[in-house]
Amino acid sequence: MVQRALVLLCVGCMAVFMSSCGQTYELQSITISPTAVSLEGGGAQQAFVVTANYSNTKTNIVTVKSTYQIGVPTDEATNPLYNQASLKLTQSGIVEVVGVTCTWTTTPTTTGTTTSYSYGTDPYILTATYSEGSKTVTAIALVSVNNAAGVCYDPTNPHP
Repeated sequence: MVQRALVLLCVGCMAVFMSSCGQTYELQSITISPTAVSLEGGGAQQAFVVTANYSNTKTNIVTVKSTYQIGVPTDEATNPLYNQASLKLTQSGIVEVVGVTCTWTTTPTTTGTTTSYSYGTDPYILTATYSEGSKTVTAIALVSVNNAAGVCYDPTNPHP
């Protein structure tokens, strides 16, 4: 009787353990962090991390397994000044500002009778893509590039 109970207990335990073997969890989405950055001047860098999210709530870092693309904002795609900005992107998810960035978004600030201007860009769009099995998912982050003071403009004579 005891021997039979032990056998049933062992079979029951094996059934529980075996039922979890071979379970697959589906890739649901990826996230990229940080989701928005602002870089200033040539040589500025930012590392991004891509995380795969699965249906069992588990996660996995897939930064080096992802592919990347940088695009300009849709409303700026025809702006020739964006061609002067150059962002370099490595396979390990690091974005670097290279060259001089002279793309203009003007923000005036008035203090008393003095008006000064700051310049930057509408954000570039960083798209990360990760594929696993037959599923491909994407996520985006925004990369703004601000000009270092004096590089592309004279604050007393703002460029339109």
